Amino acid sequence: MMIGWSAALLDAWLAVSRIVKGWLGRHPRNRDLWRGIPGDIMGLMVMRGCGIAAPTRQVESGEVTALLVEDPRVERWFRIHLMPVRAQTVGNYIFARETVSPAILAHECEHIRQWERFGPFFLAAYLGSSALAFLRGRRPYWDNHFEAAARARSQRESGETRDPAAADPGPSR
Repeated sequence: MMIGWSAALLDAWLAVSRIVKGWLGRHPRNRDLWRGIPGDIMGLMVMRGCGIAAPTRQVESGEVTALLVEDPRVERWFRIHLMPVRAQTVGNYIFARETVSPAILAHECEHIRQWERFGPFFLAAYLGSSALAFLRGRRPYWDNHFEAAARARSQRESGETRDPAAADPGPSR
């Protein structure tokens, strides 16, 4: 029954996405914008929920446009998290209490790419990767495939051996 429900949801999303893609036109940059829309709406809601009227700045990183919200009021959002957070991406929005470093920006821009690639399924895929790591006796954050990809991107772009956006991994299991 779960597979039937999931397949119906996926079919509905694909049908809606075809319509939205048609509205956005044939330009390659616009063709896949539909994937980021759910995350961007959530990011806007988080920003406004923190009492922030607009992003601090906009940054172009390759094919990605990041809307940075660097404001101490972001702490309101970070307080509900189960672990300490330096920065977090929701759609094209990157939230941080203070100005982010280039290495953290590279890490978070990889998450924007992931949001764009997976669209509304990104959160489920991210949580699924953490759950799978946990069930295998690994660390849910550190061994999450999406986080590993973001760390690798940050290390490639910044030349650092350790990504400052990643939490302290603690002892290995």
